[in-house]
Amino acid sequence: MNLDFSLISYKTNNKSQIEKYHIIDNNNKVMKFKICNAYAPFGRQYDHQTKCSINQHRLNVCFTLDEIKNNNSLYLELTNLITEIETFFKEIDDFIDYQLISNIIDRTSYGKVIRFNLKKLNNKTTSKLIQIINGNEIESEWIDFKNDLKFNFEFYPLCLWIDKTNKKYGVSLLIEKVIQIIS
Repeated sequence: MNLDFSLISYKTNNKSQIEKYHIIDNNNKVMKFKICNAYAPFGRQYDHQTKCSINQHRLNVCFTLDEIKNNNSLYLELTNLITEIETFFKEIDDFIDYQLISNIIDRTSYGKVIRFNLKKLNNKTTSKLIQIINGNEIESEWIDFKNDLKFNFEFYPLCLWIDKTNKKYGVSLLIEKVIQIIS
């Protein structure tokens, strides 16, 4: 992977020892990646007070043990891409002795979960959910997300976080847009 980027530090409101940096591409392009025909059969994390008020912050893409064993092409494409993004930062000399905290999580009884964040502003999810219903494109609320249907999504690496005390680092991946076809 050939990335030309800068890391811009930003403050957090907590008193954690973790440093966070926005990943900014020096070519003025966003490093976006697109994945098609994924599933998220479980792992949506949210708190909702009423049917209309939802605090969605994460969408987890999941692969079963059978899909992994059978080398599902989407699984291979997505895991290779995530691994390449995450381990790219291992080439930075400062991280040689650091442990990577991956977005790819093993669930021994199910398979693998790949964690993505959604954009938020003032406690509202701003990553677009577009549902195509009978050929009409409608921007929907995340409470309408159908986790039993395939979806396509665009994502990019948003930030690098570094825990110098525990010698760990990770890359936050952000979903910008999800398109779901409902027939």
